[in-house]
Amino acid sequence: MKTSVRFLLAFFSATLAAQPQPEPATLGVSTDSLQSYVKTLASDAFEGRAPGTVGGHLATTYVQQKFAEYGLEPFQSLPHYLQAFSVTTSLKAGEKNAIALKTKRLFRLGADFTPLGYSSNGKAESRQVVFVGYGISSEKYDDYKGIDVKGKIVAMMRYSPDGENPHSEFFEHASIWKKLATAREKGAIGALVFTGERNGDDKLMDVSRDKLAGDAGIPALNVTRTLAAAALMMKLETLSQIQEKIDRTKQPNSFEVNGFVSMQAEIARVKTETYNVVGYLPAASPSDEYLVVGAHYDHIGYGGQGSGSLAPDEKKIHYGADDNASGSAGLLELARYFSARKQSLKRNLVFIAFGAEEMGLLGSAHFVNHPVFPLEKVIAMLNMDMIGRMKDSALAISGIGTAKEFEELCKSENRENFKLKLSPDGFGPSDHSSFYAKNIPVLFFFTGNHPNYHKPTDTWDKINYSGEARLLGYVSRLVEKLDANPRPTFAKAQSDVAQSSRSSMGGFRVSFGSIPNYSEEVEGVLLDGVREGSVAEKAGLKAGDIIVKLGEKTIRNVYDYTDAIKNLKPGDAIAVVIKRNGETLTLTATFPEKK
Repeated sequence: MKTSVRFLLAFFSATLAAQPQPEPATLGVSTDSLQSYVKTLASDAFEGRAPGTVGGHLATTYVQQKFAEYGLEPFQSLPHYLQAFSVTTSLKAGEKNAIALKTKRLFRLGADFTPLGYSSNGKAESRQVVFVGYGISSEKYDDYKGIDVKGKIVAMMRYSPDGENPHSEFFEHASIWKKLATAREKGAIGALVFTGERNGDDKLMDVSRDKLAGDAGIPALNVTRTLAAAALMMKLETLSQIQEKIDRTKQPNSFEVNGFVSMQAEIARVKTETYNVVGYLPAASPSDEYLVVGAHYDHIGYGGQGSGSLAPDEKKIHYGADDNASGSAGLLELARYFSARKQSLKRNLVFIAFGAEEMGLLGSAHFVNHPVFPLEKVIAMLNMDMIGRMKDSALAISGIGTAKEFEELCKSENRENFKLKLSPDGFGPSDHSSFYAKNIPVLFFFTGNHPNYHKPTDTWDKINYSGEARLLGYVSRLVEKLDANPRPTFAKAQSDVAQSSRSSMGGFRVSFGSIPNYSEEVEGVLLDGVREGSVAEKAGLKAGDIIVKLGEKTIRNVYDYTDAIKNLKPGDAIAVVIKRNGETLTLTATFPEKK
């Protein structure tokens, strides 16, 4: 794989170099250049720039070639600008998948069953099989009421009594992960999941899951209706009648049979190499300090389930023109702009195009954990993510509380009269968060969300290029001021739910203030940090802690974590079990009553 990727990089680099390129002007920010960058990155050829794909590697090479064209220097440890790291790009069935029933019939992997993407690897065996309907446990509807599943294998249907209706009261409980996590919490040791006759064909599911999530904690197989009926020792017709009754009455119909199921599930992760692209303009006179400008260049490819697409049923190119071809274009244009002014630089000016941001800030997390220059010498990091949809001169900037000088600097340089929406918080859903977690002052620029976010309709023609050019003129002055003035004074920013956030906190009644790390594979949730003044900080949590339990909820992954937080309310006080430096500690988190 590495050899083929390097061949592709070399091939595409030569191809791009042979194409006519816009002349790098020396004055001002060029809207023509911005449009050229975005049209290229958000083109059909780049296929949505998913990490590890041909389109993703083509995007890597495009940025690499532009860095070279604009005279950026590579660091000695990265001679071709590329910092490689591995990501999980897909899942597949491993070699150890099997199921055996009392009937002795042989079942075939891929035809009769397949492991579920959220399955843990392991075996389970039980002489009691419990049918738990749709596997839902909520206040108004509970398939587990009056049923003991501890130490047993459960069988459940996909969807809910309302099918796939997104407006149903059951919808938030109907995801595969939620059902498996519920079964685990109830004490089940394994699960068989099938599609009821009323919900469509009997086709087995693809082995996939949200890349940010770990396994649900029990082995789980997706099985055909025929196999499910055999495990429950009943006829298909009877199984269909039971589903019809549940759907019609909206009442559970769970039961236990004395059968026998021996099952084994194994999921293999497919790892692929992707890259950060890192270059710099050296200071005119030798300097040991660095100013970092960054933007991520990846997106979500063709979308699909588990990709983060907000149109997951549309297997089409998700062009990502605003997210984040616009920020990448800004990075390249600033690189071009400052390459003509490098003789005036007081500090080393570093440009980083981050990979795998959409998978959980993986590229920036890798960079700060494997830096190519001392992080303590970084005076600030400026990040651009979704800066292409400026409307009514509105500009959101987060991080103004991370240095004492930032608020005055951002206001004084606002010659364009942007309607600034300033937030102190240094954490957030983009790559600056990785730097702030290392006590580096950050500024994050964002022009707002829109209906095309993470959909195939985020295309190059919707970008406000003149608005982005105005924004980059502003950012360029901030860079010049930061470069020329004394080092900013780092500060811990007060906790704030930044209005510039691209993601909604809908459904959460409380704010915890912990910052999960998505790059390390641990059992639990590793913290990059905690927000200043937050419930998590007051409880005593710190960067590096691994949360393994919140209240009564066992935490194996980020899904468990968000589900546990979602169920909390103001006034709750819960135990938080963490692992810290090899020790297990129990802290208490108290969520204040609303005033």
